[in-house]
Amino acid sequence: MNKPLLFFSILVSIGASVSGQTYKVTGKVTNPSLEPLPFVSVSIKGLKLGTTTASDGSYELHLTEDRYELIFTMIGYKQRVIELVVSRGNVQQNLIMESADEDLAEVEVRAVKKDRAEEIIRNVIRNKEQLTAAASAFSAELYIRATQENDVIPKKKRKQPTDTANRDLRGMSMAEITLKLDYQYPNRIKEERTGVKVRGNGESLFYLSATEGDFNFYRNLVRVPALSQMPFLSPISYSGLIAYRFRTISIRKINGQKIYTIRITPVKLGNALIEGEVEVLDSAWVLLKTHFEFPKFHMPEYDFFSIDQQYEFLENRAWMVTRQEFTYAARAGKKSMNGRTVAQFKNYVLNPGFPPKHFGNEISATARQAYQRDTSFWNQVRTEPLTEKEIRFVRYRDSIHNATNTKHYLDSIDQVFNRITWKKILLEGQGNYNRPLERTIYVGPLTSMYEPIGFGGHRVGFNGNYRKTFPSKKNIVIQAFASYGLRNKDVKGTMSLTRMYNPFNRGYYAVNVGREFGTVFAGDAWINQLKRSNIFEHDNVSVSHGVELTNGLFLINELQFAMRRSAERYRTNDKWDSLTNDLLPDNQALTFQDHNSFYNSITLKYTPKQRYIREPLEKVILGSAWPTFYINWRKGIPKVFNSVVDFDYLEFGLEQRLKLGLVGISDYTLFSGSFYNTKDLRLLDYKYMRRGDPLLFSNPSKSFQALDSTFPAFRRFYEGHYVHQFNGAILNKIPFLKKLNLSEVAGAGILYLPERNLKYAEGFVGIEKVFRFWTEKLKIGVYMVGSVANQYNNPVQFKIGIQHFNKRRNSFY
Repeated sequence: MNKPLLFFSILVSIGASVSGQTYKVTGKVTNPSLEPLPFVSVSIKGLKLGTTTASDGSYELHLTEDRYELIFTMIGYKQRVIELVVSRGNVQQNLIMESADEDLAEVEVRAVKKDRAEEIIRNVIRNKEQLTAAASAFSAELYIRATQENDVIPKKKRKQPTDTANRDLRGMSMAEITLKLDYQYPNRIKEERTGVKVRGNGESLFYLSATEGDFNFYRNLVRVPALSQMPFLSPISYSGLIAYRFRTISIRKINGQKIYTIRITPVKLGNALIEGEVEVLDSAWVLLKTHFEFPKFHMPEYDFFSIDQQYEFLENRAWMVTRQEFTYAARAGKKSMNGRTVAQFKNYVLNPGFPPKHFGNEISATARQAYQRDTSFWNQVRTEPLTEKEIRFVRYRDSIHNATNTKHYLDSIDQVFNRITWKKILLEGQGNYNRPLERTIYVGPLTSMYEPIGFGGHRVGFNGNYRKTFPSKKNIVIQAFASYGLRNKDVKGTMSLTRMYNPFNRGYYAVNVGREFGTVFAGDAWINQLKRSNIFEHDNVSVSHGVELTNGLFLINELQFAMRRSAERYRTNDKWDSLTNDLLPDNQALTFQDHNSFYNSITLKYTPKQRYIREPLEKVILGSAWPTFYINWRKGIPKVFNSVVDFDYLEFGLEQRLKLGLVGISDYTLFSGSFYNTKDLRLLDYKYMRRGDPLLFSNPSKSFQALDSTFPAFRRFYEGHYVHQFNGAILNKIPFLKKLNLSEVAGAGILYLPERNLKYAEGFVGIEKVFRFWTEKLKIGVYMVGSVANQYNNPVQFKIGIQHFNKRRNSFY
């Protein structure tokens, strides 16, 4: 086995043995509620061989052909013995473990402890299934109030404003929400927001909807997607008995009943673990109050976050949360932020008997009148009075709103925006806003009108755009760019018009016209992007349309006509050629016959069971447990406008993000494509396989890191990419490294191209660090990449990379 193959085998963890007589036995262990059970012991009767389940309840064994008895044991559950036959293939064996109160009692009798904290938590765990069953379905009304204060540390020499009366209110924001929440076990919710009032900038306020997370600590895992991509292991679980320490800090009596206050701290090697305190009612063994703080290194937006909960006994049958309070803070550079959100639950209806189709893909809806509630409505629905500062803030913001919505004030603001200044002309760009028409015109600054580096030498030009947004959220955007080449005395430019005609279904159409330089392969490695052979002249007109036909099903159609010419006639810079000759030898433009082309591209994407939030005029997509399937057909149509191209290319695939509990998050993409017709297929229409970037680590979800060259594919190919972000699941178990807030990543890529007899695979591991630059979140990392192929050998490579956080995808990749 050569070194690259050995490296790759270790990298993708395919096991210590690759013998054909050894097979994998895998599975997942859950409780009766189908929640994963970590730390379950899996042993084999008669053999000194076994393992424990991972954080997501999964396990893996490597066994030869034979008959085995697998023994599954864990405190609080009945021991299970499963007879298993391994014969000529891998085996999957999932298991649901049943609770065992008797076993738990035996453990309690044998354990001799001065502090009963762990015994008390065990009693709560033993009782939680009954507690959960009593509240398996309910309706409730919520009143939410979120406040936040943003501060900027002033410079020493900065002149302080003379008016200090409301200085503490200037960076404050507040939102009030009322909603009706319907819930059905295990995770089905539907909410209707009946009142929404936001004062100030409410973009970063936390928990304005029940869809932002379920803080139910009776569950084994607490999932809060708005807070962290990683779920947190609850202390109120059998796995929590292993991962946490418990200590009684006080005992008091109320109405003759003992109430225990128990301190909970994670073990040193914990990962997604929380810490705090709980109050437990003796004999009833229920939570009365909780206070938990979440780890900083799993929260990209916050430096501190805590939750306080209160429970009450309702309708003589269920203990329900009646109040939740969130406290959070963050600091970036000279800016700091702290916030507080209170959510109060009332008018519970337990087990209301929802109709069969009550819960669907629409999990939240907001009516238009919810944003139009007046002061009397809010005075009536508030379940907790405003604080003195909040009252001042409401008056302050209302007075600002009244003052800033007068015609005189709005005209003065527009005058400032529209005023022509040297700063705008040189650096920022000049805008003109017409408020009655909701129209903005923008022209780029002088600094953007000069291009010192580009194909054919220096260029000068201008850019600008026109935007108009209608009250219905429909909009129209026109963008334009034009430039003049000083060396070749040529004019280039583009203009586009995009019209959003249906904000809810994302319906749009667009028209683009351009005379520009095109690229043979726009997604190629940076070293190839520098080559002139990647450039050609591209005069084009395109019309496109996209719309969501039904929930989760998108259709995108594009027609394009192009006149394509070689750029070999352009004069270039000889001095540049002499300086870069070693890096870019024979750096000349591509030579080909000028021709016209006409295309039609149709893409269909479908995500089953896509969940979403309905706003009055738009739709917010939340994702699905299913992958997104897509198919794309691109047709070169001959004879239309003298088009000479004639080909058919069909590609289909799927992509998905998998949230694997405490283990991390996985993203994968699998697709395959082929040309079915190549009667007249030009070089500019080839399907290319992208090579890896020298030194730099590119997006592993879309590119290979170690492929040695870029080349075309004409017949069927199969390509796949896999990325797993551990989010500290390994490094955070090492005490010293845990403080550095590092995260680990691993992944792989595969390519099978029968026409070249190429079988290629690569794998990588890396360590990454997230940091902030101004208001942007970035991630820098170092990576080790290895690959194997049947036609060439690549050495192990070390790379560095930097990724920008995509707020729309909520991910770096």
